[in-house]
Amino acid sequence: MERDGMRYLDREMSARERKEFEEHLENCPACRESLREFSRLEALTRKVKIKDPVDMFWEGYWKSIYRRVERKSAWILFISGLILVSAYAVFRVVRDFGAFTFEKAALLILLAGVLLLLISVVRERIHQKKVDKYKDIER
Repeated sequence: MERDGMRYLDREMSARERKEFEEHLENCPACRESLREFSRLEALTRKVKIKDPVDMFWEGYWKSIYRRVERKSAWILFISGLILVSAYAVFRVVRDFGAFTFEKAALLILLAGVLLLLISVVRERIHQKKVDKYKDIER
């Protein structure tokens, strides 16, 4: 009978079938209730507006491109600045090296550690981006 209720609401029944179904409804409270539920469901589904998948695709596409360009640009600028500051610091230490002191040795070790750490982080991020199986999932 559920199928008949939907056919009735969708006006897919012949005149004879429609008349028989309406007679059945007069004597069957369960089918009347079921038809009321289907009517409410149909009314709700008419209110639903489905967005064009093509529009959704392009909105997400451009947003993701902007995000990727921003992040890559930010990383490039950050790494470039860090390299320049580190290179300048090394240059100053080498130029002013003069007598080898504890402070200069500590500074050289610190700079070497920062550079190695930076190289390690960049290398790991590049590797992770290549092998991340969840990279295409939006969060």
